[in-house]
Amino acid sequence: MDLNAKTLFSLNVGGHNINITSSIVTQWVIMVIIAILVLAFTSNLRKVPSKKQSVLEMLVNLFTGLVKENMGEEFMGFVPFIGTMGIFLFFLNLSALVGVEPSTKDINVTAGFALISFVVINVTAFRKVGIGGYGKELITPYALMFPMNLLEKITLPISLCLRLFCNMLVGSILIGLIYKYMGHFAFIVPVPFHMFFDMFDGVIQVYIFMMLTMLYTKMGSEAE
Repeated sequence: MDLNAKTLFSLNVGGHNINITSSIVTQWVIMVIIAILVLAFTSNLRKVPSKKQSVLEMLVNLFTGLVKENMGEEFMGFVPFIGTMGIFLFFLNLSALVGVEPSTKDINVTAGFALISFVVINVTAFRKVGIGGYGKELITPYALMFPMNLLEKITLPISLCLRLFCNMLVGSILIGLIYKYMGHFAFIVPVPFHMFFDMFDGVIQVYIFMMLTMLYTKMGSEAE
């Protein structure tokens, strides 16, 4: 089984060929779908909410509650970031339900998400505690811990990346093997596996990624 995303076409930019893979195209399509849904759900907002507005408000309340409970009132400005990340990952992870391989089985995609979280976590820490506080965190509880603390900072995006990538890749491989070897029964047997690997595990991985991003951001901002 080929673990690399299939290259669909290439773009020549400044004399350099940029390969456009299936995972990139899937993300483009999902971004368009999300944009259309946002326009549809945010049009004609009323004081007395309609059914679609009620769904939208439930979603906003969900992410607002997650940020408030796990980060606190002072971090409420992160609601749009965490919400956008969660919704995008949700669509990416569950794309297999419509016959499209999840982009999150491509390590380049999960690395991108991890890098974004890493930048947000560290930039927020710098803004909250300053260079002095950030430096002090690296030598806490004593100076000899500097190498370990620095290693923890460096390995954070690797951990976020591989956690999401490995879980989605394993699920995708197992589902693929089931379809390959079950023959005619593949139309019935894979259903519970789709329920677990695509829906249950996919949603769990979204939740874990959001939680880790929120917790690391809060912890980094509380350095003394």
